[in-house]
Amino acid sequence: MRNDSSGNDPRTIWQNQPTEPSAMTLEKIRPKVRELHAKTRRQLLGNLVLPFIVIALCGFGIKHFHHPALRSLFAFAIVWSLAGLYFLNRGMWSAMLPGEAALSTGLESYRREVERRRSFSGRLMLWGFGPVIFAIATLIAVILSLGIGSGMLLKGALLKMSPFLTLTVIWIVSFFVIRMRQQRELQREIDELDAIERANG
Repeated sequence: MRNDSSGNDPRTIWQNQPTEPSAMTLEKIRPKVRELHAKTRRQLLGNLVLPFIVIALCGFGIKHFHHPALRSLFAFAIVWSLAGLYFLNRGMWSAMLPGEAALSTGLESYRREVERRRSFSGRLMLWGFGPVIFAIATLIAVILSLGIGSGMLLKGALLKMSPFLTLTVIWIVSFFVIRMRQQRELQREIDELDAIERANG
């Protein structure tokens, strides 16, 4: 049984500290930073497809519809999408964690990578997804108005467009499901980072 003097000994107190909070070492931080960095790069590369979708849809619209207002809308969507390439990718291609970095630098790199992903996620709706939805909505509205203007009933126009509309709805729902999953994963990373920082002082 330990007496009071040994219980107050700083060496004894230090040796009896729980080892679990200090288990997060630089060797464990580096793979986490690399994994987050790789996810961010994959997402950036995947989102390069969005401007091509906008350009294809709007190019189709500009080619087939000669009304100046419609062409202006399609051109606006293309410009919005190309500007989105800049705003989405701004500051996202950071350097990897150097091999000689200290633990605090590792934690800072981890925090920076999480914040970059959060920033990217916030910009994605406006600069990536927004132009695509705008282009699709404009194209659908134009086609439906042409169908109704030519005497085709709205039901008939919708029926002819139903495969495209179905795929569009599936894509939009999938986008939001994936985005919510990424948000949950990002929040989990932030919570884990907060716990690591608390454990390491």
